[in-house]
Formats: sequence, structure tokens, C-alpha cells
Amino acid sequence: MSLLRRAKREDNPQLLELFGAVPMQGELVLATQRSPDFFGLYDMQRGDAELWVNEVENGLDGMGAILVREGWLEGRPCRVGYLGDLRTRFSARRSRGLARFYGPVLEETAQRLGVEAFLTSVMASNAAALQALVKRKKRREAQPHYALLRRFSAVSVHFTRRREPEPGRFHVRRATPEDLPAMEAMLDADHRTRPFGYRYDQGELRHRLERWPGMSVEGCYLAFDGGGKLVGCTSAWDPEAVKRYRVMAYRGSMRWVKWGYDAMATVLRAPRLPAPGNDFRYFYLCNTSVAGEDPAILRALVEQVYADHHGKGYHFFSLYQGEEDPLAPALEGFFQRRLDFHLYAVTPASITREHFPAGRTGFEMALA
Repeated sequence: MSLLRRAKREDNPQLLELFGAVPMQGELVLATQRSPDFFGLYDMQRGDAELWVNEVENGLDGMGAILVREGWLEGRPCRVGYLGDLRTRFSARRSRGLARFYGPVLEETAQRLGVEAFLTSVMASNAAALQALVKRKKRREAQPHYALLRRFSAVSVHFTRRREPEPGRFHVRRATPEDLPAMEAMLDADHRTRPFGYRYDQGELRHRLERWPGMSVEGCYLAFDGGGKLVGCTSAWDPEAVKRYRVMAYRGSMRWVKWGYDAMATVLRAPRLPAPGNDFRYFYLCNTSVAGEDPAILRALVEQVYADHHGKGYHFFSLYQGEEDPLAPALEGFFQRRLDFHLYAVTPASITREHFPAGRTGFEMALA
């Protein structure tokens, strides 16, 4: 017998155990660590968060989260959902424990919370997840519809040799409290045009600065052109308080990557990649906006972030890069590794939608 129910705070120990015990599969096998509080990542976000669990006699054998926030779609306000933290033990996959309830729960949640579409990301090399979630099967008529929205990479810029920012057309400095209105206005104008953009006009930036542990005004970087106009911004955010990635195994080509990288790191006195059982030290670039999709602006921001954080014990920092991204040239010359993902727009079976607007989305990789 199994019971689908909403998770409670007292489930925290079981949630932490289940989440850590079911890693993300691929050439790099990662287990996400959320201790001490599994709900911490939800508490720092605006909107509604619902965590569903499948309870069996021996405890929890599956979970999945639904988060809903205010956003933009086609230039108008809408409610945006995100599906994440899907974990099922092998026993649950065999019995289709959580899978039996997935379609009906999504249908009910979309109607109750007024969600037009949900976003979700799946590692491109995770064949099992793609098979189970994305490919429609006739015997599962209530299965939600997955429309491939974007292919993207989580690009890791690794800290190797020390390097200083090169002189260029743009001046980059850390933000001050007085800069927040201009940064907020830039992010607002940008996200209004993005499919599933964030509501920076409703205080999203200030909320993040107040509620995201470790995010600060001093961790925000601003780029100005020669006339003093703000043309780019980003924030460096270390998620260690709420989320860490633990390496469980290196497989396939990643074994050779680790061997080569560690040899280089020894020569450069940079941090070696963590051995299985240990965590990466990293941070994200988020709240990123670049005027005109100019890679030179992002380049200036990345160079300053790299210079300021080199030698601080970090392995890398991560940022989103879409397929054929016009900002990709900004990272040329940096030592990079990429994890490829598919970003899907998910709609319930009753309101299936296949096509969505083009352009950079409001997907926030740091929260996935």
C-alpha cells in the first residue's frame, strides 16, 4: 500500500535521506545535498511551494516538488510553475508509485493555482528520465505534455591560473545600495520580454538580497559603458547554505577529464576536482542581464568576477548558456566544462500546448 500526500516539516530527515540516495545519473553522477533543512531552498523563494511524497510501509520512496510564482509570458503577467526535485527509489519505479499520481496532481494544481505552464529541466544524458517523463505512451493518456523549450548547458568556468580583467570598452564594479534601483529597472525591462520572466517590478531583486542566504549587494556586479550608462549586471551567489553537489562517481569521458584537470590543477596550485564522496565548491551567476546580448559586456563581468574570486577555494562558477547563445563568445579562453540539459515547458493533458515564444527565458538555473 502507498499513500500520496503533501510533505510535512517533520519529514525532513527522510527527505534528506531520499534526496541524497537517488543521484542524478550521467557521466558525472551527482547527489544533491540539502541538509540541514530540505525546505530551505523553497523558503527563500516567492510564491507557492508544494512538495509531494509517496509514502510506503518502510518510509518514503518518491518525491516531487511544484513551485509556482508570478511571471511574464508574451508580454503579459502569468503564473509560472516549476517542476523539480523528482526522486524515486528503484522499488517505486517498478511499482510506478509516484508516477501513477503525476498527471492528476499536475492537472489539479494547474487549475487551483492558475498555472499556464510549468518549466522543468532534465539532464540530456539522463536517458532514463527522458524515457519516463518526456516520451508519451498510449497507456498513459493523462500524462502531461512536454514541449522542448530550449537546449542549454550549465557552463562551469573553472578557476585555474590567476588572470586580471583586460582593458576594454566597459567598466565593471561591485554594486552599492544606491545602485539597486537602476539594476532593478534593467532586470525588469529585460524579464518583461522573456518567456517565463521574473517579476522584478514586484521586488524580486530586493527579495533575493534579503532572503537568499549569502546573497549581498556587494556580490552584485555592474557594467557601464564609456558614457556611464548601465549596460550589464550579474550576481555571484554561493548556494552552500541550502544546496550542495556531491560527486558520487565519474564515468566515461569524465574520468579522463578529472585526470587531466587534476594534473593541471597541481601545476597551477588550483583546487583539484573532488574525489567521489566529496562536494564541489562553487557559486552561480544569477540576476544576469546584458544589453543587446553583447558578449563583450558579459566578458567584462565574467573577468571581474573571476579575478575577485580566484584563490578563494572555489572549483568553479556556473552560468546558463543556451544553444547557439549569442553570449557564448564571452567565455572564450576560460577553462570550461559543460553539463547539457533540456528545458521543457510542461502542460497538463487537458491544456496541452506545443509552441512558446522564442528568446532567452526567465529560467533561473541557480534554483533548479
